[in-house]
Amino acid sequence: MSTQCRLCGLHIADGVTSCMMCGNKNLVPVAAGETVVPSLGFQSAAKAPGQASFSKWLWAVAISLIVTPIIRVLAIVNVELPALSSDRFQTYVQSHPGLQNLVYFEIGMNGFLVISALALNFLFYTRHKIFPMLMVSYVALTVLFRVAIVSAMNSMFPDANLSAGYITIVRYLIWAGAIIPYLLTSDDVKKRFIN
Repeated sequence: MSTQCRLCGLHIADGVTSCMMCGNKNLVPVAAGETVVPSLGFQSAAKAPGQASFSKWLWAVAISLIVTPIIRVLAIVNVELPALSSDRFQTYVQSHPGLQNLVYFEIGMNGFLVISALALNFLFYTRHKIFPMLMVSYVALTVLFRVAIVSAMNSMFPDANLSAGYITIVRYLIWAGAIIPYLLTSDDVKKRFIN
């Protein structure tokens, strides 16, 4: 029969009178296969009922929810709003009247996606059961929005090099292809979002 520290749970060698980890002298004899639950509580790997783990994929979702609104706000402030006031843009607007409306649409959609991402952050951290379906809708809307913008640019400027837009679409499709099946089928997601 071996002994184990009642305070931290460390297994103690025969003949030792105090725990080498925490110094506790309250040692408990344990039978083979039996373990003592430590009273310090730092072995929290055993989850309480209803408490789901936070998997690596859920970390990826959490990071994307934090980064997405920041990227969208930066796009509005650094790209779209300056484009509306630049002289070069005004030249394009005169020859392509729909371009200004397209930029307004892009600003409006990015603003909507920022607000949606903030709401999804709240639902994610409060573990609301509707989060996975709303996140799937958000991802799908983001992909469709990017496809619509690139398609509109292609119809207005058929000779323009839109390779950067196509690369963005491929990136979004990879993101959607990874996150949507995970949100719809993962047991981690089903266990975490139960409220």
